[in-house]
Amino acid sequence: MSKWERWLLPGILAAVGVPFLIAGGVIRVVLPQSIASHAQEVARLQVATIDTLNERGARVLLEGWVSDRTAPSDRPPLVAYKEYQRVRRDGEWEWDQVRSYAPTLWVEIPGGTVEVMAEYSLRSTASKVEDHRDGRGPVTDQRIYEGFQAEDPVLVLGTLTVAGDSPVVGEAQIGFETKAEYLLTLDREQFTARWLGLLFLVLGGLLTLGAGVTVYLTWHRGLTIFGSR
Repeated sequence: MSKWERWLLPGILAAVGVPFLIAGGVIRVVLPQSIASHAQEVARLQVATIDTLNERGARVLLEGWVSDRTAPSDRPPLVAYKEYQRVRRDGEWEWDQVRSYAPTLWVEIPGGTVEVMAEYSLRSTASKVEDHRDGRGPVTDQRIYEGFQAEDPVLVLGTLTVAGDSPVVGEAQIGFETKAEYLLTLDREQFTARWLGLLFLVLGGLLTLGAGVTVYLTWHRGLTIFGSR
């Protein structure tokens, strides 16, 4: 067995195992901490009313519903949405997000109406519009639009950019949930991240250990892996 053949299998095992160890450490330690920090921020915030939106630059949490003041989109009755197109990948059909339509949104909360600046992110959605081209054309023409329409309940997390009688919220995330439901979602995400990180660490550890064992057996015990010596 040549020298490079002795190192081939251990090298492959280590090349796969070490990235798994690194990814596992990040997923198990860093990601749950980031989620926990965000959850603590959300938990500290009180659900706002018009009267409490008076500190410009403050992080705010709104529970309300989409106002009918919001202009309709090109995919009625939706006023904001994410567009998905059906694509074939590795022999399987999947839905790929191709764009997000997030114009200015008006949200009704206790005491009045809040303007949410455009380009917010849609974390979860309430309504759906399907476009299958009436069965005509290729399968890849099939699209789904998931978003919000007037009267849909929303949870908005963002920064108050304009205070006063006509408050404006920017840098927002919008979801179809309440504060309590969102905190439960974050708790589940922390749990999933910890176990996924542990799985990566175990796999990475086994692969890296396998690399070490293979080196020992081939170099010190004369084990032949690729053909005869």
